[in-house]
Amino acid sequence: MRKSILLTAMLLLMLLSALMAQPSIKITKAEIPAWLRTISQKPQQINLDEISLGYYFELIENQYHLGNQTHYANSIKVLSDDSGAENAGQVSIDFDPLFQRVVIHRLQVERDGKIQDRLDLSKFKTVAVETDLSRLIYNGQYSSFTVLDDLRKGDKIIFSYSIIGFNPVFEGKFSNLYYLEGSEPNGLVHLVYVVPNGRKLNIKPHNGAKANKHLVKDGLDYLYWEEPTEGSSTSDEYYIPYWYDKTAYIQASEFSSWRQVADWAKRVNPISEIKAGSALDNQIQQFWAESKQDTTAYFEKCLNFVQNSIRYMGIEMGENSHRAHAPEKVFNQRYGDCKDKSLLLASMLARKDIKSSLILANTYQDKELDKSLPSPYSFNHMVIAAVIKGKLKAVDPTITNQGADVMDRYFPYYGKVLFLENGSKLSEVTKPVSSHGYFVTVEDVFQLLPEGKANLKVTTTYFDHEADRMRTYFKETAKNQIQNEYEDYYKQLYKKAKHLTPISFTDDLKNNVFIIKEEYLLDKYVVDEEKRGAPAYMKFIYDRIPAVEEDRVSPISVEYPLNINYLVKIINRDKQNVGSLEHDEDVIERDSYWYSRFLKTSKDTLIISTTFRFNDSYIPAEQVQDYITDYKKISAALNFYPYLNDNDQIELENFNINELDFSPYAFLAFMVLSGLFSWFLFKHYIKSRPGNLISVEPARPFSEITGILWILGIGLSLGNLMIFGVFFTSESPLNAKQWQIIDGLSNDKANSILYFMYLSWWLLISVFSCVSTLFLTILFWKCRDIFPQTYVIIQGISIITILFTNFFLYLLNSSEFSISTNLAPRDLWTILIGILWCIYLYKSDRVKRTFVVPYNFDDIVVEEENQIEEENNLKEQKDDSLDNPEGFKSLSEGNGI
Repeated sequence: MRKSILLTAMLLLMLLSALMAQPSIKITKAEIPAWLRTISQKPQQINLDEISLGYYFELIENQYHLGNQTHYANSIKVLSDDSGAENAGQVSIDFDPLFQRVVIHRLQVERDGKIQDRLDLSKFKTVAVETDLSRLIYNGQYSSFTVLDDLRKGDKIIFSYSIIGFNPVFEGKFSNLYYLEGSEPNGLVHLVYVVPNGRKLNIKPHNGAKANKHLVKDGLDYLYWEEPTEGSSTSDEYYIPYWYDKTAYIQASEFSSWRQVADWAKRVNPISEIKAGSALDNQIQQFWAESKQDTTAYFEKCLNFVQNSIRYMGIEMGENSHRAHAPEKVFNQRYGDCKDKSLLLASMLARKDIKSSLILANTYQDKELDKSLPSPYSFNHMVIAAVIKGKLKAVDPTITNQGADVMDRYFPYYGKVLFLENGSKLSEVTKPVSSHGYFVTVEDVFQLLPEGKANLKVTTTYFDHEADRMRTYFKETAKNQIQNEYEDYYKQLYKKAKHLTPISFTDDLKNNVFIIKEEYLLDKYVVDEEKRGAPAYMKFIYDRIPAVEEDRVSPISVEYPLNINYLVKIINRDKQNVGSLEHDEDVIERDSYWYSRFLKTSKDTLIISTTFRFNDSYIPAEQVQDYITDYKKISAALNFYPYLNDNDQIELENFNINELDFSPYAFLAFMVLSGLFSWFLFKHYIKSRPGNLISVEPARPFSEITGILWILGIGLSLGNLMIFGVFFTSESPLNAKQWQIIDGLSNDKANSILYFMYLSWWLLISVFSCVSTLFLTILFWKCRDIFPQTYVIIQGISIITILFTNFFLYLLNSSEFSISTNLAPRDLWTILIGILWCIYLYKSDRVKRTFVVPYNFDDIVVEEENQIEEENNLKEQKDDSLDNPEGFKSLSEGNGI
């Protein structure tokens, strides 16, 4: 408050000084100019049902004479209702007395067909209006006005005047933008540009505006429009992009190219030579010495000085609307506007032979500037780009308290800009990308307490431009006020929130990271509605995404750049486990924005991570309906409400895992890799013989599966089902949403590549686990001799994959990774069981007698059976020969016995 009072007092003193310095302002009257084009049409009849405020314009006329630099204005207002006298019963003229003078031609009231002359110059009051003081800019604008008395319904107010004089800063070139229609119908609009012979005025109609008509009179070209208007379809919608304007308008400019605009700006704002020995030069030499003649260090010192020691204040009277003040003056007075500060910095750099270019930008219009006619009025801001050690770096001298090294300073996204050096066309500003992955991260940690209370710890980390903004806020705001504002914020979300510790902050200026920490006691945290719950409101994101009407058809302006990650942790009382939950993930990917939310658990903690990012400064009209649908889903998800049991502890049976969305590419890769691995195992490896890793005893007959081996067999068989079931969870590498996360990390290229590698690795592990477990199961139940060694090999590979996978997880999120959390209990239990079975297979005699069947066992059995049968036949023949020797057989046959 004190700062506001001091600032207001300072502005009033400056305004008073400026008023005293102004020349005497005198308004005169004269006859209507002879050069005007005469109106040839009659105004249309107006439907009064379309009129508000009790009046309408029967005529709006503006004629511009480029030769004598005169703007003639004429209007006829009709009071259609008694309220019109209140809303339209005054007339005014805005002008700059430094280069303009006002001549009034008529002020009349027509009543019942009779004209009343109301022109009395003594009743006109002239005051400074200064509409830009809220932006710390004094523009020298004045307004002459008078209030008409005795007005009645049906009266017509006729007012015409001329403003003579164009701003000399434009060197005689004319530029203008004129709207041909308003929100309500007008009886007639008459726009005329009077162009002297030899001058060319470029005209460009926009949004359906008609082309001009042409008339030559007294050696002058009259370019004119004369037609009634029905009123534009401009709506009262919020979040309309500045460049999105469907109202018909005309652009006129004597500048034929952006090169001409750049050359004009260079002439108006040449980079000055600093006088040797001046106060500014002494400061420059000091910075150069302190920088040890290093251009980067010198650039940073100069920029810091201009940003933070030259306060922003614009005295933009007359030509100084576009012409900067001399650098020495700005240095001495220690204030200036954007062009003053930019020119000062450029001059300081030039003093040490550092090349730079001033840049014209538009802070409101970051789109479609290239659709405009070249004109100085296309821009409202000036910045600078310098060449430092061969690298071009753009900076904005009006931003205060910027962090990071000078070559990494945040530069706003201004869309298309115009370099004054070699500026033959508009150049596109690179869209900002956070070097930290996000521009803001928020972490809310809720510790549930007895009696429905909770402890809330909040850590908010700001990067890049967000850090610059918060740094300035903390420097310019009282600590008590900050504390109260933050506490009030949480009182609106959670009843009876009270801070436990004073708000604290850490400012890492070098890396441009600003961290705020808060701690609150939420005395009435648990909400008892249909069910008792522990709410978590991610309002920080909610406040930054616009809500629009469902019938919206126009594009939506959004906050840009915006990239927020909001992490919520709700910790159960008494370290009670919240239960198991597969990663429940939801991803919405659009061209204009990206949203992701996933849930996971870690012992007694439920974790909700939400990310939202805008990819551009607006949402196109064709994507608006998608956004409206997505907004409902996103805004609902930003109010998280897990239910509690009777002990006020979280239970997860209320949560459903999202339906799996298979990725066709991942599924195809899985099938191809599984086929190749299966072909290798079942075509080649299965034919191998056991090595020296685990010896067996190939003695027949072999033992069947007995004893403890049944446990191993059942475990292998069930393992196939468990591994197959993993494919139907949100964690599966076959889930398309897992791969969509990569797009969400596009601002962080390193993590994006790392996560792609992780998913690819996880896909390979899935192939290995699925095929190898099935292969082991088949070997086991066939008692193959290579089963023991194969089991040991696969278990060894599995242990390595577990360790390597956790290493990936550490790289992806080192801040949350811990051995106790990430390696226990499932992974450690898997490793332990695998090692125990490997020891058993190595030591057990039962194993050595059981797994003895070779690859060609069936062929060997048939061959041996055939051999046995042959041996038996031979044995039978031998026995017969012993009972009836050959000699006895012959004798007996011969004796007839």
